Amino acid sequence: MGFTDDFVNKVKNEASWKLGQEASNAVSKVASKIFDKKAPEDKVPKCPKCKKEVTDPALKFCPDCGTKLIVTCSKCNIDYKTGTKFCTQCGEALK
Repeated sequence: MGFTDDFVNKVKNEASWKLGQEASNAVSKVASKIFDKKAPEDKVPKCPKCKKEVTDPALKFCPDCGTKLIVTCSKCNIDYKTGTKFCTQCGEALK
């Protein structure tokens, strides 16, 4: 019976290893779907008025319609992208 027990244990170990590999591959696929997505800040920003893409992050006004693309903190005079709600230096609400 020693040969049979060894054979059964070998088959169990191999099956267990294969299940572990399949689980690992499944986790890797899900993780890559989650982490390979671009964060919203990585996307090309759009003008809040005309919705055209603004490819140069240094621009303060939309080249197509002239809409202001920044908001300035009234306390700190620090410029932020349009859509930012609060100053990160003083906490002042941005208008």
